[in-house]
Amino acid sequence: MSNPTDDALLTELATHQNRKLMLWQLAADGRTFCGIQFIVQERDLQAAPVDEQVQAFADDMLLDGEIRPEYDSMADWDALEANHGDTADQYLST
Repeated sequence: MSNPTDDALLTELATHQNRKLMLWQLAADGRTFCGIQFIVQERDLQAAPVDEQVQAFADDMLLDGEIRPEYDSMADWDALEANHGDTADQYLST
């Protein structure tokens, strides 16, 4: 599937049940935060299934199930929660 919708990506990302991954992706703008789309382009996964695209993002962001320290230190999690928490709740509760 090439060029999946944001909804498809977020729905698949919700299967990881990791709130910080969800908040990061919701904040992804390609400048401040590079999300799934960036990883997909970097790894030439545009034609890959959505689950593979999302897994590549999760693999890049996580170390032993936690956000990698270099990414964790870049994020203001309270601000991300304030801006995107309600949307994250919608995807994570389904």
